[in-house]
Amino acid sequence: MGMGDDLLFLGKAEEIYKRTGKKIKPKYGTGWSILFDNVEFLSDDGVTVNARDNDGPVDYHVDYYEDRKENQRIIFKPFVPTPFKVRLSDQEISYAKDVINNYKLDKFCIVNPDYKSTFFSHNKNWGFEKYQQLTNRLSKDIQVVRIMPGNNLYNEPHLENAINITEKNIRNSISIMSFSHFGVSYDGLLQHVFGGFNIPAVIIQGGLVNREIMSYNMHLYHTYDHPDTPCGSMTECSHCKEANESITVDDVYASCLELL
Repeated sequence: MGMGDDLLFLGKAEEIYKRTGKKIKPKYGTGWSILFDNVEFLSDDGVTVNARDNDGPVDYHVDYYEDRKENQRIIFKPFVPTPFKVRLSDQEISYAKDVINNYKLDKFCIVNPDYKSTFFSHNKNWGFEKYQQLTNRLSKDIQVVRIMPGNNLYNEPHLENAINITEKNIRNSISIMSFSHFGVSYDGLLQHVFGGFNIPAVIIQGGLVNREIMSYNMHLYHTYDHPDTPCGSMTECSHCKEANESITVDDVYASCLELL
C-alpha cells in the first residue's frame, strides 16, 4: 500500500476535524507523508487518528478497507472513501501552469499505464498495448498526457500520440493532473487524486477490487463480474489475468467518450 492510503486517511481525518474542531495527529503510518504537507488540520499534539488500518489505541479509528491477510490475499470490507483535495502550494500550482504553457496544453486528459507491482504483483496490469490503442483513439478527440514517474519502479515505454512528461516530484505531478479534463488509470493513487479534485476518471478495477470496496461517485468503473471478484490477491493470479483480458479497449474508450 502507499500514497493512496495517505489520501484515504486524510479524507477521513478531515471529516473528524470538521466534526470536532480538533486538529489531527496521525499514528501508525510510515512517517510523515509528502501528501501531508500544507494540510492545515494535522498537528503533533492533536487527537490521534490511525494513519493506516491498525487496531492500536487511538482517539479515532478509521475503518479502512483492508481487513486481514489470509493466504496471500487481502480480505476486503466495504469502505466509502471521502475525497481529499491535495493542498498544493502556490509554487506547485505555478510550476504546473508553466509546464502546461510550455507544452501548449489546453483541454487534456491523463492516461496512466503505470502500475505498482510491489503489493498486488502484476494483477493491476491491464496491458501497455491496450493503453497505447486507447491513446491512439483518444488522441483524435483530446490531447493525451502521460506523466511518467521519475524512478526505476516503473519501466513502461513512452506512449505514442501523447505528450510524455517525466516528473520525479509526485506533488508536481499531482499539480499538473489537477488541470486535466479527465483521467484513465487502474485502481490506485490516481483515482484518489482525481476524486479529491472532483475530476472524473475511468478506473479499471479488474478482478482485484469492486465498486463496493472502493469507488467515488464521479468516476466510471470497469470491474470483472465474477464470483471471485474482489479477490485481493497479493500474488499473480489467473483470475486477475482473466479479468484484465475481459476489459476491452472498446469498453474503456466508450467510457472516455462519456467524459469528453
